[in-house]
Amino acid sequence: MTWWKSASTGRPKSWIWFILALVLAAIAAGVYSWRGKAAEVIIVTSGPIQHSLVFSSRVASVARTDLASTLTARVDKVLVREGDVDKLGQILVALDDDDLRAQLQQAQAALATAQARLKSQFELSGPVATQGMAQSRSTLDFAIAELERTRKLHAQGFLGDAKLQDAERAVASARAAFAQASSQATANTKGGAEAQTIQARLIEAQAAVQIVKAKLEQTSITAPSDGRVIARTVEVGDVAQPGRKLLTLATTGETRLIAQIDEKNLSLLREGMRAVASADAFPDDKFEAELIYLAPSVDVTRGTVEARLRVSKPPPILRDDMTVSVEVVAAKKTNVLTIPASALREAGERLFVLTVADGVAKEQDVRVGVRSLQRIEIVSGLSEGAQVVLDDRIRAGQRVHTVAAPDISSARPNAAGVPMPGM
Repeated sequence: MTWWKSASTGRPKSWIWFILALVLAAIAAGVYSWRGKAAEVIIVTSGPIQHSLVFSSRVASVARTDLASTLTARVDKVLVREGDVDKLGQILVALDDDDLRAQLQQAQAALATAQARLKSQFELSGPVATQGMAQSRSTLDFAIAELERTRKLHAQGFLGDAKLQDAERAVASARAAFAQASSQATANTKGGAEAQTIQARLIEAQAAVQIVKAKLEQTSITAPSDGRVIARTVEVGDVAQPGRKLLTLATTGETRLIAQIDEKNLSLLREGMRAVASADAFPDDKFEAELIYLAPSVDVTRGTVEARLRVSKPPPILRDDMTVSVEVVAAKKTNVLTIPASALREAGERLFVLTVADGVAKEQDVRVGVRSLQRIEIVSGLSEGAQVVLDDRIRAGQRVHTVAAPDISSARPNAAGVPMPGM
Protein backbone atom coordinates (compact mmCIF):
# COMPACT_ATOMS: atom_id res chain seq x y z
CA MET A 1 0.00 0.00 0.00
CA THR A 2 1.26 3.43 -0.96
CA TRP A 3 1.75 5.94 1.89
CA TRP A 4 -0.57 8.55 0.46
CA LYS A 5 -3.48 6.19 -0.16
CA SER A 6 -6.03 4.92 2.34
CA ALA A 7 -5.70 1.25 3.19
CA SER A 8 -9.41 0.61 2.77
CA THR A 9 -10.24 2.71 -0.33
CA GLY A 10 -7.00 3.34 -2.12
CA ARG A 11 -7.93 7.05 -2.47
CA PRO A 12 -5.72 10.04 -1.47
CA LYS A 13 -6.20 11.23 2.02
CA SER A 14 -8.26 14.45 2.51
CA TRP A 15 -5.39 16.38 4.02
CA ILE A 16 -3.40 15.86 0.85
CA TRP A 17 -6.16 17.54 -1.16
CA PHE A 18 -6.16 20.42 1.27
CA ILE A 19 -2.41 20.93 0.85
CA LEU A 20 -2.73 20.81 -2.91
CA ALA A 21 -5.46 23.48 -2.77
CA LEU A 22 -3.28 25.73 -0.66
CA VAL A 23 -0.40 25.32 -3.07
CA LEU A 24 -2.57 26.16 -6.06
CA ALA A 25 -4.03 29.19 -4.27
CA ALA A 26 -0.55 30.41 -3.43
CA ILE A 27 0.53 29.98 -7.04
CA ALA A 28 -2.57 31.85 -8.26
CA ALA A 29 -2.00 34.65 -5.75
CA GLY A 30 1.58 34.95 -6.85
CA VAL A 31 0.61 35.11 -10.47
CA TYR A 32 -2.10 37.70 -9.71
CA SER A 33 0.33 39.73 -7.63
CA TRP A 34 2.92 39.59 -10.37
CA ARG A 35 0.45 40.56 -13.09
CA GLY A 36 -1.22 43.26 -10.94
CA LYS A 37 -4.76 44.59 -10.96
CA ALA A 38 -6.64 44.87 -14.24
CA ALA A 39 -6.77 48.48 -15.43
CA GLU A 40 -8.59 49.93 -18.41
CA VAL A 41 -6.27 52.06 -20.49
CA ILE A 42 -6.58 54.21 -23.61
CA ILE A 43 -3.98 55.21 -26.14
CA VAL A 44 -3.13 58.89 -26.53
CA THR A 45 -4.18 59.93 -30.04
CA SER A 46 -4.22 63.11 -32.10
CA GLY A 47 -7.31 64.65 -33.63
CA PRO A 48 -9.70 67.62 -33.57
CA ILE A 49 -11.15 69.17 -30.43
CA GLN A 50 -13.57 71.98 -29.81
CA HIS A 51 -14.34 73.97 -26.67
CA SER A 52 -17.79 75.49 -26.51
CA LEU A 53 -19.09 77.62 -23.69
CA VAL A 54 -22.71 76.72 -23.00
CA PHE A 55 -24.90 78.85 -20.76
CA SER A 56 -28.51 79.77 -20.15
CA SER A 57 -30.09 83.05 -21.13
CA ARG A 58 -33.49 84.63 -21.38
CA VAL A 59 -35.25 86.31 -24.27
CA ALA A 60 -35.70 90.05 -23.89
CA SER A 61 -37.00 92.76 -26.19
CA VAL A 62 -34.95 95.90 -26.65
CA ALA A 63 -37.67 98.04 -25.10
CA ARG A 64 -40.67 97.41 -22.89
CA THR A 65 -43.42 99.87 -22.15
CA ASP A 66 -45.77 99.84 -19.18
CA LEU A 67 -49.10 101.46 -20.02
CA ALA A 68 -51.12 103.14 -17.29
CA SER A 69 -54.06 105.51 -17.12
CA THR A 70 -53.67 109.20 -16.35
CA LEU A 71 -57.24 109.32 -15.09
CA THR A 72 -59.26 107.70 -12.36
CA ALA A 73 -62.08 105.99 -14.20
CA ARG A 74 -63.84 102.67 -14.57
CA VAL A 75 -62.48 100.34 -17.26
CA ASP A 76 -65.14 99.94 -19.93
CA LYS A 77 -63.33 97.71 -22.46
CA VAL A 78 -60.10 95.73 -22.69
CA LEU A 79 -59.48 95.00 -26.36
CA VAL A 80 -56.29 92.88 -26.17
CA ARG A 81 -54.85 89.97 -24.24
CA GLU A 82 -51.37 88.54 -23.67
CA GLY A 83 -49.62 87.61 -26.89
CA ASP A 84 -51.66 89.90 -29.15
CA VAL A 85 -49.76 91.98 -31.69
CA ASP A 86 -50.59 95.66 -31.60
CA LYS A 87 -50.13 98.48 -34.08
CA LEU A 88 -49.17 102.09 -33.47
CA GLY A 89 -52.23 104.05 -32.32
CA GLN A 90 -54.42 100.98 -31.80
CA ILE A 91 -56.88 101.34 -28.90
CA LEU A 92 -55.99 98.78 -26.24
CA VAL A 93 -58.10 99.83 -23.23
CA ALA A 94 -61.19 102.08 -23.15
CA LEU A 95 -62.28 103.88 -19.98
CA ASP A 96 -65.83 105.01 -19.15
CA ASP A 97 -66.25 108.58 -20.50
CA ASP A 98 -69.89 109.46 -19.73
CA ASP A 99 -68.99 111.99 -17.04
CA LEU A 100 -66.36 113.64 -19.22
CA ARG A 101 -68.75 113.95 -22.15
CA ALA A 102 -71.21 115.77 -19.87
CA GLN A 103 -68.38 118.07 -18.74
CA LEU A 104 -67.54 118.71 -22.38
CA GLN A 105 -71.08 119.81 -23.16
CA GLN A 106 -71.01 122.16 -20.17
CA ALA A 107 -67.65 123.61 -21.21
CA GLN A 108 -68.79 124.05 -24.80
CA ALA A 109 -71.92 125.92 -23.61
CA ALA A 110 -69.75 128.26 -21.52
CA LEU A 111 -67.53 128.83 -24.55
CA ALA A 112 -70.53 129.70 -26.73
CA THR A 113 -71.70 132.21 -24.08
CA ALA A 114 -68.26 133.85 -23.95
CA GLN A 115 -68.10 134.06 -27.73
CA ALA A 116 -71.57 135.65 -27.89
CA ARG A 117 -70.61 138.12 -25.16
CA LEU A 118 -67.48 139.16 -27.04
CA LYS A 119 -69.41 139.51 -30.27
CA SER A 120 -71.99 141.65 -28.52
CA GLN A 121 -69.22 143.75 -27.06
CA PHE A 122 -67.72 144.60 -30.40
CA GLU A 123 -70.95 144.87 -32.34
CA LEU A 124 -73.20 146.63 -29.78
CA SER A 125 -71.60 147.82 -26.56
CA GLY A 126 -68.60 149.36 -28.24
CA PRO A 127 -70.50 151.45 -30.81
CA VAL A 128 -73.09 152.54 -28.20
CA ALA A 129 -70.34 153.68 -25.87
CA THR A 130 -68.66 155.59 -28.67
CA GLN A 131 -71.93 157.24 -29.62
CA GLY A 132 -72.58 158.17 -25.99
CA MET A 133 -69.13 159.74 -25.77
CA ALA A 134 -69.82 161.83 -28.86
CA GLN A 135 -73.16 162.92 -27.46
CA SER A 136 -71.66 163.87 -24.10
CA ARG A 137 -68.97 165.82 -25.95
CA SER A 138 -71.61 167.81 -27.77
CA THR A 139 -73.40 168.47 -24.49
CA LEU A 140 -70.14 169.66 -22.94
CA ASP A 141 -69.40 171.95 -25.87
CA PHE A 142 -72.87 173.45 -25.64
CA ALA A 143 -72.54 173.99 -21.87
CA ILE A 144 -69.19 175.73 -22.32
CA ALA A 145 -70.63 178.02 -24.99
CA GLU A 146 -73.57 178.86 -22.75
CA LEU A 147 -71.22 179.64 -19.89
CA GLU A 148 -69.25 182.09 -22.04
CA ARG A 149 -72.44 183.82 -23.20
CA THR A 150 -73.75 183.98 -19.62
CA ARG A 151 -70.50 185.51 -18.38
CA LYS A 152 -70.69 188.29 -21.00
CA LEU A 153 -74.29 189.07 -20.14
CA HIS A 154 -73.49 188.96 -16.44
CA ALA A 155 -70.63 191.40 -16.96
CA GLN A 156 -72.99 193.77 -18.81
CA GLY A 157 -75.51 193.48 -15.98
CA PHE A 158 -78.19 191.72 -17.98
CA LEU A 159 -78.01 188.48 -15.93
CA GLY A 160 -77.67 187.92 -12.24
CA ASP A 161 -75.25 185.81 -10.26
CA ALA A 162 -77.69 182.91 -10.07
CA LYS A 163 -77.72 182.48 -13.85
CA LEU A 164 -73.93 182.50 -13.97
CA GLN A 165 -73.70 179.86 -11.26
CA ASP A 166 -76.24 177.67 -13.09
CA ALA A 167 -74.18 177.89 -16.27
CA GLU A 168 -71.02 177.00 -14.41
CA ARG A 169 -72.73 173.98 -12.80
CA ALA A 170 -74.01 172.87 -16.20
CA VAL A 171 -70.45 172.89 -17.61
CA ALA A 172 -69.13 170.93 -14.64
CA SER A 173 -71.89 168.37 -15.00
CA ALA A 174 -71.35 168.05 -18.77
CA ARG A 175 -67.61 167.67 -18.26
CA ALA A 176 -68.17 164.84 -15.74
CA ALA A 177 -70.60 163.12 -18.09
CA PHE A 178 -68.12 163.39 -20.94
CA ALA A 179 -65.32 161.93 -18.79
CA GLN A 180 -67.54 159.00 -17.85
CA ALA A 181 -68.59 158.42 -21.46
CA SER A 182 -64.97 158.60 -22.57
CA SER A 183 -63.97 155.97 -20.00
CA GLN A 184 -66.88 153.77 -21.04
CA ALA A 185 -65.95 154.06 -24.70
CA THR A 186 -62.31 153.37 -23.97
CA ALA A 187 -63.20 150.29 -21.90
CA ASN A 188 -65.34 148.92 -24.73
CA THR A 189 -62.69 149.23 -27.42
CA LYS A 190 -60.67 146.13 -28.39
CA GLY A 191 -57.86 147.11 -26.07
CA GLY A 192 -60.08 148.31 -23.28
CA ALA A 193 -60.53 146.75 -19.84
CA GLU A 194 -64.08 145.54 -20.49
CA ALA A 195 -63.08 143.94 -23.77
CA GLN A 196 -60.03 142.36 -22.13
CA THR A 197 -62.20 140.90 -19.37
CA ILE A 198 -64.57 139.36 -21.90
CA GLN A 199 -61.65 138.05 -23.96
CA ALA A 200 -60.11 136.50 -20.83
CA ARG A 201 -63.38 134.73 -20.12
CA LEU A 202 -63.44 133.48 -23.70
CA ILE A 203 -59.89 132.13 -23.41
CA GLU A 204 -60.80 130.47 -20.11
CA ALA A 205 -63.82 128.82 -21.71
CA GLN A 206 -61.70 127.62 -24.66
CA ALA A 207 -59.13 126.16 -22.27
CA ALA A 208 -61.85 124.37 -20.33
CA VAL A 209 -63.07 122.75 -23.55
CA GLN A 210 -59.54 121.70 -24.49
CA ILE A 211 -58.91 120.21 -21.03
CA VAL A 212 -62.04 118.10 -21.19
CA LYS A 213 -61.24 117.01 -24.75
CA ALA A 214 -57.74 116.02 -23.65
CA LYS A 215 -59.18 113.97 -20.82
CA LEU A 216 -61.58 112.33 -23.23
CA GLU A 217 -58.65 111.34 -25.43
CA GLN A 218 -56.97 109.83 -22.39
CA THR A 219 -59.92 107.51 -21.88
CA SER A 220 -58.64 105.59 -24.93
CA ILE A 221 -55.29 104.03 -24.04
CA THR A 222 -53.50 103.38 -27.32
CA ALA A 223 -50.34 101.57 -28.40
CA PRO A 224 -47.34 103.94 -28.51
CA SER A 225 -45.69 101.79 -31.20
CA ASP A 226 -45.93 98.47 -32.98
CA GLY A 227 -45.31 95.60 -30.60
CA ARG A 228 -46.81 92.75 -28.66
CA VAL A 229 -48.75 92.54 -25.39
CA ILE A 230 -46.73 90.50 -22.89
CA ALA A 231 -48.64 91.25 -19.70
CA ARG A 232 -52.19 92.29 -18.86
CA THR A 233 -53.19 93.28 -15.34
CA VAL A 234 -56.58 94.88 -15.97
CA GLU A 235 -60.12 93.61 -16.45
CA VAL A 236 -63.41 95.24 -17.40
CA GLY A 237 -64.95 96.92 -14.36
CA ASP A 238 -61.63 97.67 -12.66
CA VAL A 239 -61.03 101.24 -11.57
CA ALA A 240 -57.98 102.57 -13.38
CA GLN A 241 -55.84 104.99 -11.38
CA PRO A 242 -52.89 107.16 -12.38
CA GLY A 243 -49.66 105.19 -12.15
CA ARG A 244 -51.31 101.77 -11.92
CA LYS A 245 -49.94 99.49 -14.66
CA LEU A 246 -52.57 98.10 -16.99
CA LEU A 247 -50.55 96.51 -19.81
CA THR A 248 -46.92 95.80 -20.64
CA LEU A 249 -45.85 95.94 -24.28
CA ALA A 250 -42.72 94.66 -25.96
CA THR A 251 -42.02 97.04 -28.79
CA THR A 252 -41.27 95.58 -32.18
CA GLY A 253 -37.58 95.62 -32.92
CA GLU A 254 -34.41 93.74 -32.16
CA THR A 255 -34.66 90.54 -30.12
CA ARG A 256 -31.89 89.93 -27.59
CA LEU A 257 -30.74 87.24 -25.25
CA ILE A 258 -29.58 88.27 -21.77
CA ALA A 259 -27.26 85.97 -19.83
CA GLN A 260 -25.15 86.05 -16.69
CA ILE A 261 -21.74 84.52 -17.43
CA ASP A 262 -19.44 83.21 -14.71
CA GLU A 263 -16.57 85.68 -14.47
CA LYS A 264 -13.99 82.89 -14.75
CA ASN A 265 -15.10 82.38 -18.37
CA LEU A 266 -14.70 86.05 -19.27
CA SER A 267 -11.33 85.47 -20.98
CA LEU A 268 -12.98 83.08 -23.42
CA LEU A 269 -15.48 85.60 -24.76
CA ARG A 270 -15.26 88.68 -26.92
CA GLU A 271 -17.82 90.83 -28.66
CA GLY A 272 -18.66 89.74 -32.19
CA MET A 273 -18.47 86.00 -31.50
CA ARG A 274 -21.12 83.91 -33.22
CA ALA A 275 -23.35 81.59 -31.22
CA VAL A 276 -25.96 78.91 -31.77
CA ALA A 277 -29.00 78.96 -29.52
CA SER A 278 -32.09 76.89 -28.93
CA ALA A 279 -35.08 77.34 -26.67
CA ASP A 280 -35.24 74.79 -23.89
CA ALA A 281 -38.85 74.10 -24.90
CA PHE A 282 -37.83 73.48 -28.55
CA PRO A 283 -34.29 72.04 -28.43
CA ASP A 284 -34.29 70.98 -32.09
CA ASP A 285 -35.09 74.45 -33.43
CA LYS A 286 -31.67 76.10 -33.44
CA PHE A 287 -31.01 79.68 -34.48
CA GLU A 288 -28.01 82.01 -34.73
CA ALA A 289 -27.08 84.82 -32.37
CA GLU A 290 -24.20 87.27 -32.00
CA LEU A 291 -22.48 88.40 -28.82
CA ILE A 292 -22.77 92.19 -28.89
CA TYR A 293 -22.13 93.28 -25.29
CA LEU A 294 -20.15 92.29 -22.23
CA ALA A 295 -20.75 94.37 -19.11
CA PRO A 296 -17.71 96.38 -17.97
CA SER A 297 -18.25 95.37 -14.35
CA VAL A 298 -18.80 92.16 -12.39
CA ASP A 299 -21.79 91.51 -10.16
CA VAL A 300 -20.01 91.10 -6.83
CA THR A 301 -22.88 89.20 -5.23
CA ARG A 302 -22.97 86.48 -7.87
CA GLY A 303 -19.57 86.71 -9.52
CA THR A 304 -21.13 87.03 -12.97
CA VAL A 305 -20.89 89.33 -15.96
CA GLU A 306 -23.92 90.30 -18.01
CA ALA A 307 -23.76 89.33 -21.68
CA ARG A 308 -26.15 90.32 -24.43
CA LEU A 309 -26.62 88.57 -27.75
CA ARG A 310 -28.48 89.85 -30.80
CA VAL A 311 -30.86 87.53 -32.66
CA SER A 312 -31.12 88.95 -36.17
CA LYS A 313 -33.68 86.39 -37.35
CA PRO A 314 -35.70 85.28 -34.32
CA PRO A 315 -37.79 82.17 -34.91
CA PRO A 316 -41.54 82.42 -34.24
CA ILE A 317 -41.21 80.07 -31.26
CA LEU A 318 -39.47 82.69 -29.13
CA ARG A 319 -41.40 84.38 -26.34
CA ASP A 320 -40.33 87.12 -23.98
CA ASP A 321 -38.55 85.80 -20.88
CA MET A 322 -38.23 82.34 -22.45
CA THR A 323 -35.19 80.33 -21.31
CA VAL A 324 -32.68 79.74 -24.10
CA SER A 325 -29.48 77.66 -24.14
CA VAL A 326 -26.61 79.36 -25.93
CA GLU A 327 -23.44 77.75 -27.26
CA VAL A 328 -20.42 79.90 -28.10
CA VAL A 329 -17.40 78.20 -29.67
CA ALA A 330 -14.52 79.56 -27.62
CA ALA A 331 -11.70 77.46 -29.10
CA LYS A 332 -11.24 74.93 -31.89
CA LYS A 333 -8.15 72.92 -32.95
CA THR A 334 -7.77 70.31 -35.65
CA ASN A 335 -4.75 68.10 -34.91
CA VAL A 336 -3.71 67.92 -31.26
CA LEU A 337 -3.06 65.19 -28.70
CA THR A 338 -6.18 64.39 -26.71
CA ILE A 339 -7.28 62.04 -23.96
CA PRO A 340 -10.71 61.30 -22.50
CA ALA A 341 -11.77 63.88 -19.93
CA SER A 342 -12.23 61.14 -17.34
CA ALA A 343 -8.53 60.25 -17.52
CA LEU A 344 -7.36 63.60 -16.16
CA ARG A 345 -6.71 63.74 -12.41
CA GLU A 346 -6.35 66.79 -10.20
CA ALA A 347 -4.66 67.47 -6.88
CA GLY A 348 -5.15 71.12 -6.02
CA GLU A 349 -3.76 73.02 -8.98
CA ARG A 350 -1.72 70.05 -10.15
CA LEU A 351 -2.94 68.12 -13.21
CA PHE A 352 -1.68 64.61 -13.93
CA VAL A 353 -2.56 61.22 -15.41
CA LEU A 354 -1.56 57.65 -14.64
CA THR A 355 0.50 55.92 -17.28
CA VAL A 356 1.63 52.29 -17.37
CA ALA A 357 5.32 51.42 -17.59
CA ASP A 358 6.68 47.91 -16.98
CA GLY A 359 3.36 46.87 -15.51
CA VAL A 360 3.31 49.66 -12.88
CA ALA A 361 1.00 52.69 -12.75
CA LYS A 362 2.94 55.94 -12.55
CA GLU A 363 1.90 59.57 -12.19
CA GLN A 364 2.68 61.88 -15.09
CA ASP A 365 2.20 65.65 -14.83
CA VAL A 366 0.54 67.23 -17.86
CA ARG A 367 -0.39 70.64 -19.19
CA VAL A 368 -3.80 70.88 -20.82
CA GLY A 369 -5.33 73.19 -23.37
CA VAL A 370 -8.77 73.11 -24.89
CA ARG A 371 -11.37 71.10 -23.00
CA SER A 372 -14.58 69.62 -24.30
CA LEU A 373 -17.16 67.49 -22.58
CA GLN A 374 -15.51 64.25 -23.76
CA ARG A 375 -11.87 65.05 -24.42
CA ILE A 376 -9.02 67.24 -23.23
CA GLU A 377 -6.10 68.59 -25.22
CA ILE A 378 -2.67 67.61 -23.87
CA VAL A 379 -0.17 70.39 -24.43
CA SER A 380 2.78 68.64 -22.79
CA GLY A 381 3.61 65.63 -20.64
CA LEU A 382 2.45 62.86 -22.99
CA SER A 383 3.32 61.63 -26.44
CA GLU A 384 1.15 59.92 -29.00
CA GLY A 385 0.72 56.21 -28.30
CA ALA A 386 1.20 56.47 -24.54
CA GLN A 387 -1.07 54.35 -22.35
CA VAL A 388 -3.22 56.29 -19.90
CA VAL A 389 -5.25 54.64 -17.12
CA LEU A 390 -8.98 55.37 -17.06
CA ASP A 391 -9.90 53.45 -13.91
CA ASP A 392 -10.01 55.98 -11.05
CA ARG A 393 -9.53 53.14 -8.50
CA ILE A 394 -5.97 52.60 -9.66
CA ARG A 395 -3.31 54.41 -7.64
CA ALA A 396 0.27 55.26 -8.47
CA GLY A 397 2.73 52.44 -7.67
CA GLN A 398 0.25 49.63 -8.17
CA ARG A 399 1.12 46.77 -10.49
CA VAL A 400 -1.45 46.53 -13.22
CA HIS A 401 -2.12 44.59 -16.33
CA THR A 402 -3.77 46.63 -19.02
CA VAL A 403 -7.18 46.04 -20.51
CA ALA A 404 -8.21 47.99 -23.58
CA ALA A 405 -11.04 50.40 -22.79
CA PRO A 406 -13.98 50.76 -25.21
CA ASP A 407 -12.88 52.67 -28.29
CA ILE A 408 -13.95 56.21 -27.43
CA SER A 409 -10.93 57.84 -29.02
CA SER A 410 -12.58 57.70 -32.40
CA ALA A 411 -15.82 59.20 -31.16
CA ARG A 412 -16.72 62.51 -32.69
CA PRO A 413 -15.57 65.37 -30.40
CA ASN A 414 -18.42 66.91 -28.52
CA ALA A 415 -20.04 69.68 -30.53
CA ALA A 416 -21.78 71.25 -27.61
CA GLY A 417 -18.65 71.48 -25.55
CA VAL A 418 -18.28 71.76 -21.82
CA PRO A 419 -21.46 72.95 -20.15
CA MET A 420 -19.41 75.19 -17.92
CA PRO A 421 -21.43 77.12 -15.36
CA GLY A 422 -22.67 80.23 -17.06
CA MET A 423 -25.31 81.19 -14.54
